[in-house]
Amino acid sequence: MASGADGAGGGVAVRMRVWLAGWACWVLLSVLPSVAGETVSGVPPLYSHVTGGEVERLDVLWPLYSKRVSEQEISSRVLWFWFDRADRGGAWERSWLLPFWFAGRTEEGRTYRALFPVGGTLENFLLYDRVSFVLWPLYAKTEVNELTGRSIGWPFYERVEGPGIERVRFFPFYGRSVKEGIEENRFVMWPIYSSVRALSERGGSGFVLFPFYGQIDAPHLQSRWVLPPFFRFSRSEDQVTRYLPWPVVQWADGAVEKRYFWPVVGRKVVGRDRSGFAVWPVVKWEASANEEQGWRRWQVVPFYRQRTEWEAGRAERSAEWKLWPLARGERSGTDRRLEVLALWPFERSEVIERNWAACWKLFRWERDESRMEWSLLHGVLGYKREGMNRSWKLFFMSTGEERAVSAD
Repeated sequence: MASGADGAGGGVAVRMRVWLAGWACWVLLSVLPSVAGETVSGVPPLYSHVTGGEVERLDVLWPLYSKRVSEQEISSRVLWFWFDRADRGGAWERSWLLPFWFAGRTEEGRTYRALFPVGGTLENFLLYDRVSFVLWPLYAKTEVNELTGRSIGWPFYERVEGPGIERVRFFPFYGRSVKEGIEENRFVMWPIYSSVRALSERGGSGFVLFPFYGQIDAPHLQSRWVLPPFFRFSRSEDQVTRYLPWPVVQWADGAVEKRYFWPVVGRKVVGRDRSGFAVWPVVKWEASANEEQGWRRWQVVPFYRQRTEWEAGRAERSAEWKLWPLARGERSGTDRRLEVLALWPFERSEVIERNWAACWKLFRWERDESRMEWSLLHGVLGYKREGMNRSWKLFFMSTGEERAVSAD
């Protein structure tokens, strides 16, 4: 009995080895997708290498490691933690190990280092030109354009000064922000009380006493909130908005037309742009069009998505669809493509096509005006017809071409 069990187990092991070897051959001999002018090589999902285009790309076990080389710069990353970018001319460089280490050199030649949260300086970080800190959040200094801000025990105390702007905050007790000639904002015991007052010729003011009531009175806008943000009534020169309550019932007329009964159904129109949903977020659609061109996209999350585009003067529309995880297809003019399987559930991505799609595509079919081709398991079995020529492919080997003989 034991020997029989061992034999059965050995048979399973042999079949597994044969299956893995076949899968490896299939992937190793896969044809990687490319665009005009590019050469793509690799062994998905181990690595892929793109050359010949505007950007040279190398991926190793994506998303483990990626490198990009263009005429302007070289960049690389490891997962989403280590990033390195540099100008090819050596003008600047940047190296980050998030969220702890930051280093680099600016185009002006300034070098910087920062070890978070101990201390240091960062250049061109997020929305700031420069950030300096010591034992963050104990002390930090920020600079952007001509504004300088200092914070102690962020977010408790912060002061920002610059041409025409002054802000001070003792969070959450009191804060004041003034833009000279534009507006003044205050809060007391945030979020209980906050106010705004226009300093321009247009005038106007408003306040919110959370969670009870709020209002804005200005020549261009009048709003009332009851139990903000749930009930809102607003009117401007070209817009009327009602929330009854937000986010369930949203009703708007004017520049933005909205009819939301969230999450059951909704529709929104802004100029030539339209969007809507049903049983949010399951069914969503959006479209935009003018006299020259337009597009439409809709999806049933996560199973189906489709995008259609058209241009004036074109007889046929281009379209792309995906029935996840079974298949995806494309149509552009007379060109057609069908692929089975399609395991990536989101929008089509070149990096996924290069590094992972070859591992799960079972069948591919393509056709244009002069050619038809299909392939099973990336070349285990394939067929191609181009004009009067026919060819078969078996186990990645072409059988040669045969020219069809005329009936005459």
